[in-house]
Amino acid sequence: MLQLITLITILFLSPPPLPPPQDFADLLHEAPKNAEARTEPRHAFNHISPERFLSSVQNARAYEITDHIAAGVVPHHDTAAAMISGFFAQAARFEYDTVIILAPNHENNAAIVTSYRDWEIGVFAHREFAADLLAARVGAEIDHEYVERDHSAAILMPYIEHYLPHTKVAPVLLGRSLGFDGTLRFYDWLKNWVSESGESVLLVASVDFSHFLDVPNAAEHDRITWEAILARDYLKIHAMNSSFLDSAAAMIVWLNYLHDLGIEPRLIDRKSSADFVAGLEQVTTYKVIVGGALPLFSD
Repeated sequence: MLQLITLITILFLSPPPLPPPQDFADLLHEAPKNAEARTEPRHAFNHISPERFLSSVQNARAYEITDHIAAGVVPHHDTAAAMISGFFAQAARFEYDTVIILAPNHENNAAIVTSYRDWEIGVFAHREFAADLLAARVGAEIDHEYVERDHSAAILMPYIEHYLPHTKVAPVLLGRSLGFDGTLRFYDWLKNWVSESGESVLLVASVDFSHFLDVPNAAEHDRITWEAILARDYLKIHAMNSSFLDSAAAMIVWLNYLHDLGIEPRLIDRKSSADFVAGLEQVTTYKVIVGGALPLFSD
């Protein structure tokens, strides 16, 4: 009986086969449903090496998430790649049509940036989403080069292709110039788009937390941020700079989405870069937060 249970676990709960360490070529899958033939340029990918990606899949953080995952918060540093992999390994147990990524716009001054280009590693963009976002007049613009260059959303692409190979992806980079009212307008549009699309959507906020602080101060900033998240104190979150989190807008949109679904944010994992790299005097902190999952601990 134990052998039968083990076999069932391997067949139905294990993540997809691992890609080879040499390159990302074996990540490639068939196009998502209804994806048309495309001849335009595709995004290159160079934000994590094949070797580190493979290692993060093999050493993915072990999370036990029982509820259906409607949304999640993950890091975007390759230092925390095992956390990214752990989240998407759990998401792979469910089926989605689309992954929408909310991420910081680290350098570009634009309020909202997206792209409708596919990725060379196999990820297909959701072109209809990009077209609808541009038509919505919420301050969005297309910038293919910047979406490719900024690691905030791009680093997630091999994980989506590996764990959720038949989904389309819509990256949305949110800048500080968006403002609080602009953030809420964008969320209202996004909420309506998800509802009207009829698609099964996984909403992922790609957010890193405390930056450039020592470990004790980073932990204190994380405590303040988590209290604001639990309280849904949107104005307080909006006022936070990168010493607390690097995309207040992404967190506000993500929390509003959970609230409208009647889901509570649950902290599943927390780490700092010092947990992965020895000898750091200043750290970045990372969290995996999931909508609807049972918490393994609390701050």
